[in-house]
Amino acid sequence: MIRLYFQQALYHLRENPIITWVSVIGTALAICMIMVLVITLQVRMVDCEPEVNRSRTLYVSAMSVRVKGDTSGGSSNARMSIRTGRECFQALTSAEAVTLVSMPEKVRASLPAGAKMTADMVQTDDAFWHIFQFRYLSGKAFTKEESDAGQPCAVLSATVARRLFGTTDVAGQTVQLNHVEYRVSGVVADVSVLATSAYAQVWVPYNSTDAAQMSWRDDTMGQMRAVILAHSSTDFPKIREEAEQLRRKFNDSLRDLEVFYRGQPDAQFANLYRSWSSTPDTRAVILRYVVIILILLLVPAINLSSMTLSRMRRRMAEIGVRKAFGATSGELVRQVFFENLLLTLLAGILGLLMSYAATFLLNSFLFGNMMSAYLSGETTLTPGMLLSPWVFLAAFGFCLLMNILSSGIPAWRASRMNITDAINQR
Repeated sequence: MIRLYFQQALYHLRENPIITWVSVIGTALAICMIMVLVITLQVRMVDCEPEVNRSRTLYVSAMSVRVKGDTSGGSSNARMSIRTGRECFQALTSAEAVTLVSMPEKVRASLPAGAKMTADMVQTDDAFWHIFQFRYLSGKAFTKEESDAGQPCAVLSATVARRLFGTTDVAGQTVQLNHVEYRVSGVVADVSVLATSAYAQVWVPYNSTDAAQMSWRDDTMGQMRAVILAHSSTDFPKIREEAEQLRRKFNDSLRDLEVFYRGQPDAQFANLYRSWSSTPDTRAVILRYVVIILILLLVPAINLSSMTLSRMRRRMAEIGVRKAFGATSGELVRQVFFENLLLTLLAGILGLLMSYAATFLLNSFLFGNMMSAYLSGETTLTPGMLLSPWVFLAAFGFCLLMNILSSGIPAWRASRMNITDAINQR
């Protein structure tokens, strides 16, 4: 019986090809726009290599400093010094791990009298390799002992290793970073620029550089940011409470200044929308996304529903004839359901393929910004970033519901009408 329903559905869809394809393309475009919108958000939100712990990670990207007792609202806003990071965040006992990470900076990577290139370098510590999970092609990360001792060791990305050495099997060899020799600890697979917290092309211990001296405002501000890994996201309130206690203790040790974080540590979503000196209104951001998605759903859905309704009204006579030959109301409604299921299924698959094609073709437009333009890496997309089955099913279900209502209600009314009135389309 179901096979017969689908055969009849295909026949009726071919009977009005223009209306059918307008409906299919319209529904596909609606699904495509929604999926592109969701993909641009989820590539920065979902757990994916190497940021596999985003769902249980907190961030402190910037901080503020003001004079003690100052009520004017004035403050200095920057990243934290190593001292601030150690005393206020790495001292946390409720977290699984805490790392301090600098922003990427340009560095000249070269071999003595050999190949050279400009690469993006990040300074960090051994906890970085616990929070972020990289795929090693050669060697391993630098250890806690090497990091604490400030030994000149580095982890390279695959691109840097190939450009300089011609291979990724280079653990133990020597590379020059701004003319300073570093031993290569390991080589990892390239990291997408979209992994904003883990991205770099070269990673070195900050103790091997002069990062500790790069500070100001009583050694409170510097070039570091903190990434905090919780045992579970349910520990976020406990971590924030302990971070506040450490902040107060740290401020007690300062003579004239005090530091504050403007609502941080942030979860991943809030961290994406934080600016230097203001706390993000995450509710407003979420509401904006909801409104945009509803508009993208409702406007084409209403237009497509009106077309479907018009098509069903022209089939009133057919429904009356089928009823005269013994078709039951249930059979008529099921036929309409399968017709619209087939239509929406075709549109859904087309819309999903269009969304992936649009995401890849418009990669630089969707994900490019001032920071990514400065960096040398690529905005590479992985399957884990693209797949969003629940959002697709929700958009698909909504379009199916609108199409069923716009055609199912007239079909149901026609199935209950007098046969003569249905045939005469009254």
